[in-house]
Amino acid sequence: MNRGIGSAGKTGFRRQGARVVAVGALGAATAVLAVTPAFAKGDVVLNASPGTVRAGHTVHVTGHGASDAVRFAKLCAQERTGTRGGWHTVACGRITEIGGNDAKVDAKIKVTRRGVVQFRGVLYGVDGPRGGHPHADMSTPVRTVHVR
Repeated sequence: MNRGIGSAGKTGFRRQGARVVAVGALGAATAVLAVTPAFAKGDVVLNASPGTVRAGHTVHVTGHGASDAVRFAKLCAQERTGTRGGWHTVACGRITEIGGNDAKVDAKIKVTRRGVVQFRGVLYGVDGPRGGHPHADMSTPVRTVHVR
């Protein structure tokens, strides 16, 4: 006697197939959520004045910012000569607990070479109120100062 798959066997295969589809859909949804970036709210502003200065004079750089992605932060001003090349940190503000306060930086920087000097602000998240393991969270648009 040839025993084929009866109606009970077909139902078992259908349930198993539905289970496989459900697990696959759940796995795909998890993968999409893991790849989708989370957008933190925050804002960082840096000003450099005046826009044109003589060689040997100072540029006043001020900035403030906060991000809800970090608890403790510090804001640093960076500079580079020209429009290409590496950025160098020239001043940093104090470490601030983000909540009701913004991280701030306020510095006067002497420019010595003629040409273009660019400034930007970088908000660093740190491990605690005394610092430790900084990681760049946000940066500002570049501010250009012309030096005559």
